[in-house]
Amino acid sequence: MNRTEAICKALGYQGGTIHQLAAETGVSVEDLLYGVPSATYLASDYSQGWAAGRTCSVDFNRTVNFPAHFGNKDFWLGVAMGLIAQG
Repeated sequence: MNRTEAICKALGYQGGTIHQLAAETGVSVEDLLYGVPSATYLASDYSQGWAAGRTCSVDFNRTVNFPAHFGNKDFWLGVAMGLIAQG
């Protein structure tokens, strides 16, 4: 699974383009594909995204977590990497 597939899964999509995901997340295409988080320590935006992607339901994430982190690159990279690690 790559980042695009992972974010599609997190959003509950069966498929989509990186440009659709950029619009949905508020994060640039370049950052979604190639970005590096600025921090990965416990309680960072990255780790919060990692945990949200792995432990929260799609419905909860779409109504609570994802709108609160619109445009937050580190959070969305965490979501993607958490789901990739989960398999």
